Order: sequence, then structure tokens, then C-alpha cells
Amino acid sequence: MRLEMGLSHAQANYVFAMCILPLILSRIPWGLLSDRIGSVATLRLAMAFIGIFGFLRGFAVNYETLLIFQLLLGVGFAAILPTLPKLVDAWFQKEAGLATGVYVMGFPVGDMATLILTPLVLGSVHNWRNVFIAYGILGLILAALWWTVAKEPARNREVLAREAALNTLLKEDVVSLLRAKEVWILTGLCISAMGCYDTLVASLPDMLKLEGIPPETAGAMASMLPLGFLLAGPTVGSLSDQIGLRRPFLLILGLISGPAIVAIALSSNIFVWVAIFLTGFSTAGIITLVLIIPTELPEMARLVASSVGLISSFGNIGPFLFPIAVGYLKDITGSFLPAMVTLAVIAEMTLILGILMRETGRKRYPTNCRAPRVKRS
Repeated sequence: MRLEMGLSHAQANYVFAMCILPLILSRIPWGLLSDRIGSVATLRLAMAFIGIFGFLRGFAVNYETLLIFQLLLGVGFAAILPTLPKLVDAWFQKEAGLATGVYVMGFPVGDMATLILTPLVLGSVHNWRNVFIAYGILGLILAALWWTVAKEPARNREVLAREAALNTLLKEDVVSLLRAKEVWILTGLCISAMGCYDTLVASLPDMLKLEGIPPETAGAMASMLPLGFLLAGPTVGSLSDQIGLRRPFLLILGLISGPAIVAIALSSNIFVWVAIFLTGFSTAGIITLVLIIPTELPEMARLVASSVGLISSFGNIGPFLFPIAVGYLKDITGSFLPAMVTLAVIAEMTLILGILMRETGRKRYPTNCRAPRVKRS
């Protein structure tokens, strides 16, 4: 792509950034829409964006057209995270942790699958345009399935009918979200955990190579981070379901994450591998809990998608700013150690925020005090 269009490395990287920008700007609107018209209807629109504009990327006539298609593709992507918790809340109320862990696991699986498959696809179809077309066809097939097979859960339909009868204003929904203390605590958790994880994904290979580790070994060591992510979702989600508590997991994972990050910079041999894995596991486990908890907050019962949209939208502040800060600290100090210590301090903020977060698991309430959730089912 870069050679064909005569792009600099910065311009080529901007193609990726154009897909990420809508994740910050449009997750809140998608969440509000999902709470108004339903998750399945929202995902139908989103999958149409993903399928159509993912496919059209292969026919971009110039750089500007490609950026537009990437932007609109990102608009579709932005709807996924706010709508999935609402579907989990309707379909898997008793196993919300496990169900959330399973779909969170899809993110690292997707990353690893495309890293493995894209070179193979490129070898078969011979150019980058056909790679986009091939993935676009997959998106169109998924979009067709959502439009023809997926049905809005009965539980969500009942909630939507009650919402229509209440006829609440959009402004009232937004104000109620902004006033909820727990939403801002979860946002802080998301900024810290997601920012630390994404920053290390970008920085670890270079950091390890600067320590004299061969590139192949550095890549294998860095892969422990997404491996930790992969295992954290279903493990943390399932265990917190079984125990019936969320807050202790926030505290334990928050306590682990900071020392694990420092250990990456200070350890050697097998301990580096373990520290990287623990960092991926702890940060991804916190992200999983951040997506579970809104489904269990009674005051967020009718605004699950909106709350996750707000949390994940502002949560991208971390992945946006932290890599810049790490690069700056490396430049002025000549070492990655100050940057890693800074990330460790940020990661430990999740422990403090976890202390401030109230318990939402089923064991927090006696059976006869679950009325708010039973009423809306």
C-alpha cells in the first residue's frame, strides 16, 4: 500500500489511526442508540458499516478515499463494545462474567488470527487490495447473518416497550449517566488498565530488543502479553461468577499489575516471561470486570449500553496518551525504566479505584433484595 500510493510511514500509520478515531468519538452515541432501539437493531446497522466499508477499502482510488472508508469502518467497529454487554445482560444474566470473558477473549484471538492469516491471504491473492476485499466479504457475510438470523432478546424487548411508554428524553439519560459515580470509577479503571496494556503491546518488542534480546525471542516474549489477555477473560469472568463477587478480583488484579510491570524491566530469564504474562492477565482481567459491572448496577439497568459506551470512549484516553508519554520518557532519560515505573504507578491506580468501587456481584445482595433486576426482566 505504501509503495503503490507513495506514502510515508507516518501516512501509512494514519490509515490505522483513522479506524481508531471513531472508537473515541462514536461509542457514546452508539450506546445511547442501543438503549433506545435495541442491541440487535444497533448491531445490524453497525455490521452493515463494517461489511460495506471494509469491502470498499479494496476499491479505494486514492489515499483520501481509503481514509474515508477506514473512518466509516471504524464507526461500525465503535458499536460493538457498547452493545455486547446489553446482550450478555439479557441472555446470560446468571453467567454474565463467563459470557463477558468469552467475548473479551475474541479481541486477542482476532489479533493473533489476523497476524497469522494475513500473510497467507496476501500470498494467495497477491496484493493488499484483495486482502481488504477478502476480509470485507467476511464482514458482509456476518452482516447478512445479523440481518437475517439475529433476534432481539425478549427481555430487551420488554425493557424497550417500557422505555417507550416512559418517553424519557435523551438529555435525561445523558445527565443520569454523568451523575453516576460508579461510571467514572469504571472509566478510570478502563483508562489505566487498557492504557497500560496497549502501551506495552506497542513498546515491549523494542524495549526487549534494546536489552540485547534477539528479535525472534523478543517477539515470542512479547506474545505472552496477548496470551495473558486471552486467558484472563474467561478465567476472571467465570471465577467471579462462581464466587459471586467482583470487587476482590479488582483488588487482587490491581495489586498484581504494578509490580508485574516493574518486574518486566528488572527481571531476567524466565521471570521476564512470567512478568509479561501476569501483566497481560491482570490488565485484561480488570478490563473484563469493567465490562461486567455495568450490567449489575441497578441505576444503570436501562442504560447498560450507554454506560459502556461512555466508559470505553473515555477509556481510550489511556491508549492514546500513554504511548506518547512512554516515548517521551525514553527520549529524555535514555532508558525504558522510568517509563515502566510510571506505567506501574498508573496500573496501581486500579487498586485504589477498586477500593472505591462498590460490590455488584450476586453475593452482595440477599436473594430477597434482587428486586431491581427481577423487575426489569
